[in-house]
Amino acid sequence: MTKPRDIASIRAGLHRALGLLPEERIAAATGKSASLFRKCADPDNTRHRLQAEDAVALDAACVVAGARAHIFESYRQALDARVAELGGPCAHRAADPLRRLAQATRELGAVAGAIAEAEQPPSPETTQRIANLVDRALDTLTHLKNDLRETSLAQAAE
Repeated sequence: MTKPRDIASIRAGLHRALGLLPEERIAAATGKSASLFRKCADPDNTRHRLQAEDAVALDAACVVAGARAHIFESYRQALDARVAELGGPCAHRAADPLRRLAQATRELGAVAGAIAEAEQPPSPETTQRIANLVDRALDTLTHLKNDLRETSLAQAAE
């Protein structure tokens, strides 16, 4: 049974990475067993912590496998949250999740349109333009995840 985790926590990012990578790839990337990292991802286990070198190795393995760097993304969100807690600049401005989803859908549509219109093979300029559109959509989806996190934290506080 999956334990609940803060969706923006490093443990949640590690949990997502472990779900993508087979045990052999985890061992090849880190020289350590998947069971160790499952302990690190367990929110109830305070004895095991993910080391930075292992996080980089696991994220690199995810990227090589065609996925995103889930641990890095979680780290970035955790860092932004901690900076805000300490009175620093807030990197996230909450919005209605449905509005944010509509924005992400529009941006993904722009990606699809750009790919459909691109000559084959696409020129370096076209590839860069599409990559920029993808980055924009990913940023919006990250904001959506933060919106949902803030909504769930507000409900838990009530």
